[in-house]
Amino acid sequence: MSDRTLLILHAVLGFTAVMAGTHHAAHAVLAALDRPQARALRRFGWIAPAAVIAQAACGLALYPAYRVRVRAADQSAPVVVQLFDLKEHLAALALVLVIGAALAGRAEDAGKQTRWPVAALSCTGALFLWVATVVGLYVTARHSV
Repeated sequence: MSDRTLLILHAVLGFTAVMAGTHHAAHAVLAALDRPQARALRRFGWIAPAAVIAQAACGLALYPAYRVRVRAADQSAPVVVQLFDLKEHLAALALVLVIGAALAGRAEDAGKQTRWPVAALSCTGALFLWVATVVGLYVTARHSV
């Protein structure tokens, strides 16, 4: 698979992860507000982590090409390199938060006291995914693989 194809797949999976993570967060907040959301939390509780894991795997496969062609070559824009590093750190944190929220959201029947913490995990994970996506689009627009 070519690097450009891998980059497009990474972007598509990124948008899938953002949307699934956002849906999980919205349903987690609704559940915290005592609205029945068990079915949606189960559904997005596997879709969001699967999308984030697939997107991260695709990004890992793409990273060597980025490191050689973009990062090493782009000495004129250190801010872009720093933004990329920020994006990678936020994406790694989002991966942990989305998986944690999904696992905790499955145990919604455990009681009402866990609903707000699940919503907080999920919302923070979704926020980090959004920021990573926007920064990733900016970095790719500045200098693609």
